[in-house]
Amino acid sequence: MGTLQWFILAMIVMAGLGYWNYQRIDGQRKALEGAGFVVSDDLKGNPGLLVSTTQKQIAVLVPSGYLRVDFSQLEHGEIRHDETSQTDIPTSYRIALVLTGASQSAVEIGYQTEHHADIAFKKLRALTGH
Repeated sequence: MGTLQWFILAMIVMAGLGYWNYQRIDGQRKALEGAGFVVSDDLKGNPGLLVSTTQKQIAVLVPSGYLRVDFSQLEHGEIRHDETSQTDIPTSYRIALVLTGASQSAVEIGYQTEHHADIAFKKLRALTGH
C-alpha cells in the first residue's frame, strides 16, 4: 500500500473510533437521563460534566457509565494543568473534583484550553456554591 492509502485508512479508522465514542457517550447520557437525572447545564469536557440544579446534583460521564453525586458530596474543585519541562507552558487543562461519600474520591474533566476550563469551573462554582 502507498502512503496515501495508509493515510486514508488511518483517517477512516479515526473517524470510526470517533463515531463509536460519540455513540457510547450519548448512550451514557441517555442512561443517566433515564435514571431520572434532569440536565440543566452541560459543561462539556472529557469526560462530560453535567449539572442538575433542580436535583442539586452533578454527573460525570465516565467510561463505565456515569458518576452521579449530590452537591453536598463535592468537597472542593480546582483547575489543574501539566507543564512540560521543555517549554514551561501549561498544557492539559482540567477541572479536578474532590468528592466525599462517592464511589470515586476524585474525578478530572479535561478541557482543550485554559479558557474553556476556566469558564466551566466558574459556572460550576456558581451553580453548586462550591
